[in-house]
Amino acid sequence: MSGLPGPDGFLWGSATAAHQVEGGNVNSDCWALEHARPSLFAEPSGDAADQYHRFADDIAIAASLGLNAYRFSVEWARIEPEPGFFSTAALDHYRRCVEQCLALGLAPIVTFHHFTQPRWMARLGGMAAADFPQRFAGYCDRAARALDGMAIACTINELNLPIMAGRYFVDRANPEARAAAERALGADLTSFFLFTEPETILGNGLAAHAAARDAIHAARPGVAVGMTLAITDEAAEPGAEALRDQRRERFYAPFLDAAAGDDFVGVQTYSRVTTRIDGSRGPTAGAPMTTMGWADCPEALGEVCRWVASRWATPMIVTENGYPGDDDERRAVFIAQAVAGLAAAVGDGADVRGYIYWSLLDNFEWMMGYAQRFGLVGVDRTSQTRTLKPSAQTLHARAREGVSGKLAAASRTMDRLGATETTSTIS
Repeated sequence: MSGLPGPDGFLWGSATAAHQVEGGNVNSDCWALEHARPSLFAEPSGDAADQYHRFADDIAIAASLGLNAYRFSVEWARIEPEPGFFSTAALDHYRRCVEQCLALGLAPIVTFHHFTQPRWMARLGGMAAADFPQRFAGYCDRAARALDGMAIACTINELNLPIMAGRYFVDRANPEARAAAERALGADLTSFFLFTEPETILGNGLAAHAAARDAIHAARPGVAVGMTLAITDEAAEPGAEALRDQRRERFYAPFLDAAAGDDFVGVQTYSRVTTRIDGSRGPTAGAPMTTMGWADCPEALGEVCRWVASRWATPMIVTENGYPGDDDERRAVFIAQAVAGLAAAVGDGADVRGYIYWSLLDNFEWMMGYAQRFGLVGVDRTSQTRTLKPSAQTLHARAREGVSGKLAAASRTMDRLGATETTSTIS
């Protein structure tokens, strides 16, 4: 597939997702949930980073960092706001996003489902609807035909996440908030992707991925297609290895097995959890923590890629990896250490074709609102001014050294960059 670089090439990029940065996604199920009272969400997405109108500037920022790829998502609720009605204006907008990437030398990596869907699809039951795979594939076909120049397609973002983290989401939904959410949706809360039942994910979810993959391949034969998965590095105390392996078999193996028929699998790793001998799990005792409550563990990325490569042959792209928090100096070090670990995994034989940092912009982090900041670029939500953070220079240096395909060159320590670069402001 022409969109996927060979083993001697490498993609360096950053990512965003439509609902988290575009703003005004009023036809989506997530918008409805944000405005329920009481809401499961800390705050509504509102105008977000207004990327729907500022996409050209944001793509130019990505290009200015010396990257050669940009991952973004197209929004189903904009493209098909009512069943069977496809918006030419929305399709033209996303076509212009692809064209801007190509004009600036960035491979467009397009995600077709990043947690959100049209309200009408939620009312029909979301992923649990009997015809969800066919409806999703129909939307993917229509969008793919409009996106001439798309290099790589991700069908569904983190399809395994509702199985892996479902308890976290359910625990946030007290009876009053759940009732309000269901009134706003006009459907059971399980119609929203993050609350989807495990059996639905393993049935209709995987079927939807396969149908979408085939539809995109038919519309765009030269495009590499895969799904992305949330994969945490799974460690174990001595004696707890079997319990750890049970988690791996439940959360990851069915999806990695299904990805064997894909052109690649997207690996999305942020941290490490340790399974204890008593069956509990959590961050390793004494590990430094991020503002998300995750262990600050950049080396997790390389370990995950090693584990995937030990059992599956599907090429990997790291479609997300990043550091949440306000300590940008630490973010710079995290990037350097994560890429060094990835380089070591590639040296050990892991077939990894790219590293895409999450995220380009500080954005709307779902139920947590705007408090969590992953971005290489800060966003003033009043003026929408973009400010490059010093950590962006670390990724810039990695791309400059590694874009030729020699990932090993990017494993050099770059601590001298850290937070020493002058902050730039972009309006």
